[in-house]
Amino acid sequence: MCGLVLVLAAIQSVYGVGLLVFGTPVLLLLGLPFPEVLAYLLPCSIAISTLQVADGGLSLEPIRRKLLTFTAPAVLLGTFLILVVLKHKIDMRPIVGGMLVVTAVLRLLGPLRQRMQSFVRARLSPLLVLLGLIHGVSNLGGGVLTLIVSSVYDDKRSVRRHIAFGYGLMALIQITVLFLTTSVHLDLALWLVLPVLAVLSYVVVGTRVFTRIGEPMYQSSLTALIGIFGILLLVST
Repeated sequence: MCGLVLVLAAIQSVYGVGLLVFGTPVLLLLGLPFPEVLAYLLPCSIAISTLQVADGGLSLEPIRRKLLTFTAPAVLLGTFLILVVLKHKIDMRPIVGGMLVVTAVLRLLGPLRQRMQSFVRARLSPLLVLLGLIHGVSNLGGGVLTLIVSSVYDDKRSVRRHIAFGYGLMALIQITVLFLTTSVHLDLALWLVLPVLAVLSYVVVGTRVFTRIGEPMYQSSLTALIGIFGILLLVST
């Protein structure tokens, strides 16, 4: 788990997502219960998102206000449903995975990519509600968040800082609901060490890679990352 967090924290340091989207299916496949997966990964994700938001600025821009207005309540509802009502018995991986594979293909095709961006911008509010519900019930909203933010912004710094804001906001809501509603059995030492490793990976690897990667390479690798998210979710179903 320490090795997994180090690798995925480096990915999240560059793109704003990674720990939850990759880490959740891996740990579920290894046999950890969903509440424990949340409890171990969420603090790591929150630590990195906090650093990225602090680095990018704390101003409450329009998309951040929409995330607070539309996504936050939906995450709260989705997390409560999956932990308390549905008892972790829903699998969103094939739905989210298929959607992300299609998104990656559309991003590769210029004219279709522009149409996709126009579609997202025109329907931003309902898509942000959908994002919150998906993330709340599955912990797999990172790819959808990436799709939405990268359709609104084009430069890598704006993309990463707004993804980090949304990811951190959703994680804070999830961890609050988790510890208020569920009894989770954790290895305390591991629980404390993992966020430290995540921050270490961010400082040593992630920030350097993000600074050196050029804009075209960033966008291309972001498209690849969305596609990889989708494929991994489909094959892990």
